[in-house]
Amino acid sequence: MKPKLILCLAFLFVGLALCGAGLWLLSSPPQYAATAKIKMEIDKPDSAGNVSYGGYFIQTDFEIIQSEHVLSNVVASLNLNDVWRKKYSHGEPLKYVECYVIIKNHMRLTPRRNAKMVDITYYSDNPKEAADMANAIGAGYQEYRNQSRKKMAAIGLRVLQQQYQDEEKQISLQPTNSERMIRMHKLLAEKIEALKIDMPDTKTVIAEFIAQAEPPQSPDDSNRPLGAALLAVGLFPLLGGILLLKSKP
Repeated sequence: MKPKLILCLAFLFVGLALCGAGLWLLSSPPQYAATAKIKMEIDKPDSAGNVSYGGYFIQTDFEIIQSEHVLSNVVASLNLNDVWRKKYSHGEPLKYVECYVIIKNHMRLTPRRNAKMVDITYYSDNPKEAADMANAIGAGYQEYRNQSRKKMAAIGLRVLQQQYQDEEKQISLQPTNSERMIRMHKLLAEKIEALKIDMPDTKTVIAEFIAQAEPPQSPDDSNRPLGAALLAVGLFPLLGGILLLKSKP
């Protein structure tokens, strides 16, 4: 194949690809963006000295928000398998994994600078759906964090109770145990009682809405300038390819 023909085909291919992408963005249905704002708190150590996770909790929570643990609850709470059957599946109920992919493709997470907050933005061709989805994702994350904290406190309590029982057996088998060991055993009992008292605190909200999403009044047009730019840029290689094709060898 002649170099001129290869260059011509390359120009045409690039031009058509760019123009096609631009036309797709310009002709696609308008998208509405709704944003829920969530404040994320690090778990305080409980009476057993346990915390959820360390310093990279923003990145960790971003992963949690996009995980099955959260999004499966969103699918179930809004009955998306059935609600989305006409929109995405020609009347057939969607599988969970299909709903999961759709949500991830339409969701954007944006951290707030110098604050433990995140904007959960959902894009949809329906403004109410955009708001409902952003709020459901935020609520799913909130529920997951609070339930995780309760489970951690319960696990910490069980560990201390088991330790207490083991020490009690050891003391009963060795009556000559030192006063220090008996004193530490009593302190452990006090720690267990303190943890039991702290248990209701696990209901404290540690992931809270700063602002719930509202249905947007106008569509998000951020893709339209990009579509116009791609179309304009794509015209140059497209015209160049056509001119090369018509030029004499």
